[in-house]
Amino acid sequence: MAEPDPRRIWTILEWVFTLYCIFTLWPFVLGWEGWIWETQRYVALAGLIWIFTRRVKRYKSLTDQE
Repeated sequence: MAEPDPRRIWTILEWVFTLYCIFTLWPFVLGWEGWIWETQRYVALAGLIWIFTRRVKRYKSLTDQE
């Protein structure tokens, strides 16, 4: 059995985390209060920054190769 491509796994994880971030916004939209929702928003923000930096590095490496 072939070993899965690590880049593909990370890309799938990025998409799953992006969906998590979208769902994290709903408690705020619905006006739910609590430290759990607040914590999830900060985790989502940190994750989105991480995804952004990964994608910038990936695009930069593609342009450097050309």
